[in-house]
Amino acid sequence: MTFSGPIPPLTMMYAALAYAGRGAVLSHETAGWLDRFCKQGAPIHITVPFDRVVAGQPGVKIHRSRDLTAAHVHPARTPRRTRIERTVCDLLAGAQDAEQALSIVADAIRTRITTAAKLRAALLDTRSTKWRKVALDALPNIDGGAHSVLELLDVPINRRHGLPQPERQFKRLPDGTEYLDGYLKAWSVHYEFDGRLGHDKAREIWRDHRRDNRSTVNRQRVLRYGWADLIDRGCEVAAERAVVLAQQGWPGAFRRCPRCPPNP
Repeated sequence: MTFSGPIPPLTMMYAALAYAGRGAVLSHETAGWLDRFCKQGAPIHITVPFDRVVAGQPGVKIHRSRDLTAAHVHPARTPRRTRIERTVCDLLAGAQDAEQALSIVADAIRTRITTAAKLRAALLDTRSTKWRKVALDALPNIDGGAHSVLELLDVPINRRHGLPQPERQFKRLPDGTEYLDGYLKAWSVHYEFDGRLGHDKAREIWRDHRRDNRSTVNRQRVLRYGWADLIDRGCEVAAERAVVLAQQGWPGAFRRCPRCPPNP
């Protein structure tokens, strides 16, 4: 077969599989792209059984696995590739930090290509998976509606400081055109999360978040948070929320945690 232009990605994948030979399967980002979970990109990732040595080629990354079984390979989809749960486990191995690892898990569930129960079973079955404990700890929160990493970071902030957990992704309009990231109906307070990263003026965005939050402490009922807030200012965030909730009639009390500064 010849082509007058660039070779189509699928053709390259079939060729890479043929080259890799017995037991080869598309995996990692390549399998994720086929399942509309990852962005397309190079190289083509292929996993082979550990007892085989296959030399890498330009544009092809070979992985050797001791635990790849038929149960990890999708029985019907072509080209031959790992099931999405195995793909997620493979991608976790390349995560640089917990934030990136949780993004992979949350994205897989949010796009509805798998479920928290299926991912939990896969993680329990692959004990050597990097970030396994972090993902297992987070899965109940993801399954409860925390479909973004910011929402995952938000859950323990409330838990540590004795604050009520909001309802996640609350549908405010019946037609589904407006959702609140976190809503505490009993006290008419809602939280919004801004996940934008890499913005040229990120410090200005975070400054604006704090401005809005100060306004809310003065009885304006919305609190907005970004990465810097939930990662670096969790205790201050919790103290703000406690003030606002008390103003709205919440009968609870702010609970200091070991991380709280002397005067949060």
